Amino acid sequence: MVQPLSSRQDLKIDPLQQWVQRALEWVAAHRQTFFSIVGTVAVVAGVTVFIFSNFRNLRKQAWERYAAGQNWSFSNQPDNGLNYFNEVINNYGHTPAAVFALLGKGDLLYRQGKFPEAVESYKRCLEKNSSKMILPFILAGMGASQEQMGDYSSSVATYRQFLSEFSEHYLSPKIHESLGRVYELSHNPDAAKEIYEKIITVFPGSSWAEKARVRYQTISPQPFQTPLPASTTPPPQTK
Repeated sequence: MVQPLSSRQDLKIDPLQQWVQRALEWVAAHRQTFFSIVGTVAVVAGVTVFIFSNFRNLRKQAWERYAAGQNWSFSNQPDNGLNYFNEVINNYGHTPAAVFALLGKGDLLYRQGKFPEAVESYKRCLEKNSSKMILPFILAGMGASQEQMGDYSSSVATYRQFLSEFSEHYLSPKIHESLGRVYELSHNPDAAKEIYEKIITVFPGSSWAEKARVRYQTISPQPFQTPLPASTTPPPQTK
């Protein structure tokens, strides 16, 4: 009797069975090697689980110490906050909390009037390729510290970087105002007027616009004139 052709399922199963058979034969012939491989894989898997679990615990500890630093930094003992920030930076440098600790340290040093140290902390924060979530705050703090140090050229560059990358950020009006002030302090009234004009135009009716108008009129003998909207009335026709 003629055997029927194998179905597609049979064609799939037969090679699989052959592969399993060959694998079992290989294991039987190389038993020691097989168990060595299995043991190595088990060890690697165990180490991986341990590292992941340990790193997760480290991240948790880092965030806890960062939170403690933030609490102390706004207390009557800010040096305790500085100690916690330094612990996170030095002992948990590969965790995300370290970036926030550098930012918190910079802000704390700024409030203490230690502006060069604050700038250094902000720069270290930037070197860690900080996310765009906190980058505006780093640039704002660094620019303010540079301004307080009298390093006006660096402050201008930092403020302009902020406005170039985060023009829609809620700190943008404040940075515009700071940039105008630094231009005044560095004896560049024309650049200051340009910034104040922009504030008046972009943020009309705001407190920022009112302060900018005062500063503009202090610098310029002519008061700033708000541009009138273009007329929609057609010009008269000549006969």
